[in-house]
Amino acid sequence: MIISLPIIIILAVLLVLALITPLFSPFSRKVKTENVLDGTDGDTENNTLQPVSIILAEHDCSRYLERVIPLYMSQEYPADYQVIVVIDQSDAKSEEYLKIMCEKHPQLYYTLLPDSSRYVSRKKAGMTLGIKAAKHEWMLFADANCQPTSDKWLEAVARHCDDKHNMVLGMTPYDEDTPKYYRFEHLRTMLYHLRSAQKGMAFSTNHSLVMIRRSEFFNERGFLGNLEYARAEFEFLVNKFAKEGKCAIAIEPEARMEQPGPSEEYIKMKRLFAIDALKSLQRAGGFKSLYKLDLFTMHMFNILSLIAVICGGLLTTATMMPDVLPLADILPSMPLMQYDGMALLGGAALAWLISLIERMFIYSSKLDYFDSVGPLSAITMEWTISIRNMFLRLSYIFADKNDFITHKL
Repeated sequence: MIISLPIIIILAVLLVLALITPLFSPFSRKVKTENVLDGTDGDTENNTLQPVSIILAEHDCSRYLERVIPLYMSQEYPADYQVIVVIDQSDAKSEEYLKIMCEKHPQLYYTLLPDSSRYVSRKKAGMTLGIKAAKHEWMLFADANCQPTSDKWLEAVARHCDDKHNMVLGMTPYDEDTPKYYRFEHLRTMLYHLRSAQKGMAFSTNHSLVMIRRSEFFNERGFLGNLEYARAEFEFLVNKFAKEGKCAIAIEPEARMEQPGPSEEYIKMKRLFAIDALKSLQRAGGFKSLYKLDLFTMHMFNILSLIAVICGGLLTTATMMPDVLPLADILPSMPLMQYDGMALLGGAALAWLISLIERMFIYSSKLDYFDSVGPLSAITMEWTISIRNMFLRLSYIFADKNDFITHKL
């Protein structure tokens, strides 16, 4: 059996790419998921719990409050904590419910956002109002539709608050009722943000759980610099207040919140707001470059493998069935290439299979840890990310940009 040197070189290159390209993925990069507390291994006795102010600010949140407020009030937290809910001045239903709950729980407090607050993001205005009402240095921000998963949740998150850190990033994964692709994409993007936080300075977040210090918020003038953006509050919060080496991450299972399955339209709008905000975030270059590099290497290998399989199939057909595919006039040395087609076809398929198995092995540990989709489903959905992103980008291009800002000038 004689295989020509060019085919051997092509197969060698494909094999090397099959082994290397799976490493260009957020799932292959180390994210510290165990013993995430430096030197404490989760021992709260060695990490004094700090008083915490939890701030919930959301427009039209009455449909969430009756579900989440009891979960906040039932937290077993050794230190002092308060829950501040900011609601619209016209939200009579939420106010009536909160009045009743405040009588039962002295650590619960609510305040009203005036209807006249129209020229800044109502979410940012509500968060700022909540901060002014807070009495503790450490503040925890979460969306009103996110709910604690146990009565130990606050302790699991707040044990990351110490003198070494000025920020804590948490997780709010979508629940199982959310379409698989959005759950997977939500996790995949988060891994980039976790890496930046652990490697140096946090860049942003796509989850709705962030803790910062009250004094720093006021010292650095809060949301000033991004007030014109209608949403992307958590992205700007992390991007502005992150400091190098001072961001902790609370990603262990007991520290996570759960976000009930939002609609596809809500997720789409959230991603469009994130695209619009990205152009104003500091340190965006590294995030975008790494994100694009990972997708490029994956697609490059898949395309090269597909081309090799097609060429191998054509050569095999031409040598074994010349009447079906007569290439002898084009390739005079066809008799010498009788094994090249089969080698190229089989070798390319084998290289692609090796890459697939390696990806499944690499992906499985993080997907299991974060209770996400199966590895084969994740890889299949990852192949479609670029196409989905292209359509999302087109939606953004043709969208009314006034929808993303509060100053309609």
